Amino acid sequence: MFGLEIIVIYVIVWWLILFIILPFGVQRDENIIDGNDPGAPKNPMLKKKIFITSIVSFFLSILLILVKNEIF
Repeated sequence: MFGLEIIVIYVIVWWLILFIILPFGVQRDENIIDGNDPGAPKNPMLKKKIFITSIVSFFLSILLILVKNEIF
């Protein structure tokens, strides 16, 4: 049961951090082609953001698990 708690905490923290990091560094494309959304990002850098999210979420999850175990 303890392993499942760790996975659930990691997944929740991962999605939270991803949604926090997504808007950073986004630039709009100035040359809009017909049919494209004018608000679509030019280079969303998703691989970099997913990598950063995974690293940050790992350490935050460890911190949250340690705090949770100390309190309860």
